[in-house]
Amino acid sequence: MLEAELEAAVAAAGFEGFEITWKATVFAGAPQASSAGKFGTHGINFKARRP
Repeated sequence: MLEAELEAAVAAAGFEGFEITWKATVFAGAPQASSAGKFGTHGINFKARRP
């Protein structure tokens, strides 16, 4: 899911103030790194609030 798609889904659920607070390639150095990289896998934390 692209960042814009995630933000839209969070907004559609009634949240506002979407912000990605952390992003990393979490599989770097792992045995599955090449497979995860093919799919563009990343880990994120985000925050949003209910109005």
